[in-house]
Amino acid sequence: MPRPALLERYYRQYYEPGASQYTFIEPRRFARHLLAFMGDLAAASSLRILDFGGGDGSLAFAIARELQIQAGDLIPVAVDVVDHVVPGHPDLPNLIVHGHRELRHVEGQFDLILASAILEHIPDAYSAIRALTSAARTGGYFYARTPFVLPMAKFLPLNITYPAHVHDMGSSFWNKFIQTFGLRAHLLASRPSLVETTMAEHPLRSLVAHALKLPALIELKLFGQNHTPWWKLVGGWEVVLRFE
Repeated sequence: MPRPALLERYYRQYYEPGASQYTFIEPRRFARHLLAFMGDLAAASSLRILDFGGGDGSLAFAIARELQIQAGDLIPVAVDVVDHVVPGHPDLPNLIVHGHRELRHVEGQFDLILASAILEHIPDAYSAIRALTSAARTGGYFYARTPFVLPMAKFLPLNITYPAHVHDMGSSFWNKFIQTFGLRAHLLASRPSLVETTMAEHPLRSLVAHALKLPALIELKLFGQNHTPWWKLVGGWEVVLRFE
């Protein structure tokens, strides 16, 4: 594992002025995709969202905005963002934003926990996962998105992800996640991750990503959500859990 000092230097580039602090183009597209698994959140009287490694909080804010649109009301939403940058403060009614440098500073229980494109960067991912899952309330949701590139490694001349990615968490990892960590939860989705880019912005990259993910998505459609696809050249994986 790379040492903390090396990772600190490496990730400093992420926080330069003007650098993108989230990986999705069109955060609202991400919000709509995610909320398709969480229909009851729009009926809540208030919500707490924990965005771990959320950069400026754009993905969590997009979810809050979409929930208010779906509910037809101004649901009070509190967003806690854990990252090395100060989160933004969008012009969104009934929104409270808290920024934290470390996960251990976060208190309370949450309705939705986001860990999008972050766990693969953490040497001690086990402790982070334990802290995140213990922060979910009963009936709350957990979303994670991680790279799944090891199956592609034999086609690449070198590991282009290291030291940015120190873990590779694909279908096998996430399909055993509840049992491995002894969670009282139900797996709502375990699938190739949503394509980060759009055809309008990055047509070639988006087309290739969709083509690689399609065989695994077809397998899941045919054999059910709990099936671990034989086709593994998907590049990334995502899961949605609901805690019982």
